[in-house]
Amino acid sequence: MDSATNAWNDRRANHRQRALLRGRICYGSNAEISIDCAIRNINAQGALLVVSGEQPLPTNFTLIHVTEGTSFDSHGIWRHGAYVGVTIGDRHDLKGPIDAQLRTLHNI
Repeated sequence: MDSATNAWNDRRANHRQRALLRGRICYGSNAEISIDCAIRNINAQGALLVVSGEQPLPTNFTLIHVTEGTSFDSHGIWRHGAYVGVTIGDRHDLKGPIDAQLRTLHNI
């Protein structure tokens, strides 16, 4: 790990669990646009995502943790090429009973 990465990690309030998880970024009316991503690390406050190429992303979107069956209200903070740093807001369980607003995400 280089010194820039160490400096970034030192600024975080909480440690992030390193991972390589399957994710999906969804946005637009009824989550009509979705993009595959990798979740490289995650904690209750934020995550590091990897998207292919220079795919444009909105500032606010829903992140789906595919394996866990959960979604998170997310806000993009920074981007460097394929790497996207996000803050995580509310968490939604997509496995159990869900409200109509999240039903579309359940089917993605």
